[in-house]
Amino acid sequence: MEIDKETEAFDEEALAREFEGAEDTAPEEDVLEQVSTLLSPMDYIKTLHQTLDHPTFRQLPAHQQILYLQFLRHGQGEGKSRVRATIAQMAQWIGRTSKNVFQTRKQLVKAGLLRMTVKPRQFSTGQFEVKLLQPLVGSQLSPMEMAHRLDQFTAEDLVVLDQQIRTMDAKGRRELHEEVEQTCLDLQKSGFVLPDGTREKVFQYLAYIRLTGKWRIHSRFPDWTDY
Repeated sequence: MEIDKETEAFDEEALAREFEGAEDTAPEEDVLEQVSTLLSPMDYIKTLHQTLDHPTFRQLPAHQQILYLQFLRHGQGEGKSRVRATIAQMAQWIGRTSKNVFQTRKQLVKAGLLRMTVKPRQFSTGQFEVKLLQPLVGSQLSPMEMAHRLDQFTAEDLVVLDQQIRTMDAKGRRELHEEVEQTCLDLQKSGFVLPDGTREKVFQYLAYIRLTGKWRIHSRFPDWTDY
C-alpha cells in the first residue's frame, strides 16, 4: 500500500541526525504546560506591534521572522505560554519544506527567541516557549526629531548647555558617552542611516535631557511630551 506523502508522520529525530546532529535542548518536561498568558486581544496586538518595530526582529532573516511570528500567533495569540507543534505543522504555517523549517527553528532556539521545553521524539510532538522581545529602554526619537528639537535651542540655551556639560564629572561624562553609543546603535538597528554629526547632536540632546530638570524642560518646550 502506497503511503500518502502529505499525511506521512515526520521523524524529527532522524532529521536531527541527518542535519548537524541532535539539537541542544533544555531538560525535558513530562507535563504539557499551557499556562494562560492572560493577554487581552488589545495586549496581543500591542505585543505584535512592539515585535514588528523591534530592532532585533528587524535584523532577522525573513524566514526566521515568519516562523517567530507564527509561534507568537499560536502561543500568545491564543492565550498560551507554550506551543505544541510538529515540524510538518510548522512547514504548513510558513509554506516551506520540513528540512528548511527544522533549520529555521534551530536558528531561533540558538538566538534565544525560542526555547524547547519538551524535546520531540520519533513521531512525537515537541513543545516550545516563545521568548518575547522586551521594549527598548530609552529615547525612541529619530535622528531627525532630535535635530529638530536642537534647532529650537536659542544661543542662550546652547551657552547654558555648554556650561552644564563642562561641569559634569568624569563618571557622568563616561556614562553619557555610553548612552550616546547605545542610542546610535539602536537607531542603526532600526534602519536609520546616521549622517555626519549625528553623534554630536545625540550627545547634546541627551546631555540636555540628563542635566536639565523636567519642569524646566516643560516650561521651556511645552510641546516636548517624551524625553
